[in-house]
Amino acid sequence: MKIYTEVVWSWDDERGELVRESSKSYDYEGPLTLLMPRIDDGNTPQSVQQTIAANKLDTRQFTYPKNTNPGLPHYITFTAKRSYTSTTSTRGQDNGSVVLYMPPDALKTSYSQSIGDVEMGGFIKLASGQDEGAAAALAAGNMSGVAAAATVLKGKVEGADKINAVMGAMKAAVGGALKKFGAGTDAGQAISKATGQILNPHKAVVYQGPGGFRTFSFTFQLVPKSADEAKEIFDIVKFFKKRMHPGTGTGAGINNVSSVTLTYPDEFEIQYYVNNKLADGFDHTKPLFKIHKCFMESFAVDYTTSSLVSFLDDAQPLTTTISMGFKETQLLTKADIDAGY
Repeated sequence: MKIYTEVVWSWDDERGELVRESSKSYDYEGPLTLLMPRIDDGNTPQSVQQTIAANKLDTRQFTYPKNTNPGLPHYITFTAKRSYTSTTSTRGQDNGSVVLYMPPDALKTSYSQSIGDVEMGGFIKLASGQDEGAAAALAAGNMSGVAAAATVLKGKVEGADKINAVMGAMKAAVGGALKKFGAGTDAGQAISKATGQILNPHKAVVYQGPGGFRTFSFTFQLVPKSADEAKEIFDIVKFFKKRMHPGTGTGAGINNVSSVTLTYPDEFEIQYYVNNKLADGFDHTKPLFKIHKCFMESFAVDYTTSSLVSFLDDAQPLTTTISMGFKETQLLTKADIDAGY
């Protein structure tokens, strides 16, 4: 029989399965000891089988309460989607979903933009009226340009000495030497006290881009009313935990210890249903918002009941509380707001 000393596996994006790239082996005759559990074909390691199973699509839908759709008029669907790093044959496809009642904390979102302030200093004065040339030269660090632009100031400053003083101040501004006369220094404070004036910082508000990706948090309290519903809650918790985590990539043995790479977790499509109709955001008379695809940032589960440990007869917890945090994968623009986000 053949003893394999090395087997290299890789994930085939097009076929959606693991394929064996190469192997090293030698012929052996003698006693055998099984070191790793194997599946029915006797050739595929259990760890490879688990990786294959983990990458298969699972389109099951779980609900709580069991009559959420159409029994409850308002609910939320969380649909797992294969991320953009998945094989092209499964990218964006549904990978299971959960339907849950709409909790109070679901009906909120926030928007932010980054607005900063900068000190323009003397450049504001130089940039106005006839001083535009000096301002441009200073901004570019072009001292010959500053010299030419300084002649424009002749009508405002009398005498060659004063012209030279202006030139010196311009050079010092470019070199940063005037910083030593800032308001926070002894020299700057002395000058301020003597003159009753301070250097005008000429602060300006500057738009610095979007404030970041929107985040969303949801908390659900799940209390089973039957053994069937308790199993459904168990599956819901497992669904979220599994879909938020990465899978294993390539590497010897392809397990979480030896894998060289990790695959991206699934993205989530979160949709609101009001009166059993999808809130698509295009009806501007209805205020509810849409959400772009999200990654799940956090998931917490609490099995206590009012700070007490309580279980049903079949050892299922009396109460399961789950808290989830999501981050949107796309920044918003005006077009997104028009589309209902």
